[in-house]
Amino acid sequence: MDIWLPVLWLIAAFLVLLLVHRWLEAHLQGLAYLSTGHPTVAMWVFFILFLPGTLVHELSHWVMARLLAVRTGRIELWPRAQKNGAVWLGSVQIARTDPVRASLVGLAPLLTGSLLSALIGAHLQLNSLGSALAAGEWASVWQQLGRSLALPDFWLWVYLLFAVANRMLPSPSDRQAWRPVIIFLALISLAMAVSGWTPTLTTEASTLLRDVVGFLLYAFTLIVAVDILVAIVVAVLELLVGIIRQQRIVY
Repeated sequence: MDIWLPVLWLIAAFLVLLLVHRWLEAHLQGLAYLSTGHPTVAMWVFFILFLPGTLVHELSHWVMARLLAVRTGRIELWPRAQKNGAVWLGSVQIARTDPVRASLVGLAPLLTGSLLSALIGAHLQLNSLGSALAAGEWASVWQQLGRSLALPDFWLWVYLLFAVANRMLPSPSDRQAWRPVIIFLALISLAMAVSGWTPTLTTEASTLLRDVVGFLLYAFTLIVAVDILVAIVVAVLELLVGIIRQQRIVY
């Protein structure tokens, strides 16, 4: 039972991450349009803002495909406006393959983004800051925040954390191969439930699973915290720019 509570928290954190990410993506484009007054310029502002994350996203696909012996083509990084209002930022050419390898290639940016986010968070000592916040030790919070802010290039690392984390989520094309894999796993789980057989994890496997869940939970929680702070800033700026220009974006 002790392993399932972190798993539930992980799922909840991921759902919150999805919601905040979608809000941010829409309102950052809206803020860029309000500020520039030109859709093409706004699109390029959005593209440049997330360029480090887009590069990591596409390289993750490429590296995973190469590791799995799937043929790859060129990587393209260039913004394009889509019919639904979204902005297409880049792609990498991947040959057709079986659903398992295609699913792993599609999942690669999420794994890479989570790892990089956790590493950046550790470099900025945000894990210690989070522990102090969770414990309600406000004196320690301010001390740790001061130490983090004093680190070289603190804001550059925060920007990279934001850019990478918000381009790590799989796109619709990345998720296309997931359906047969999910159906297969669901059928296996159903068969196990009907037969009454429940696999027993070894101590080593249970520890590994707990460590993986704990790592992802830390990464997702860190990203959500950063995104919420950025969302507050974006909301205030969007309101102020809208008042100044006497315009409002309807989403």
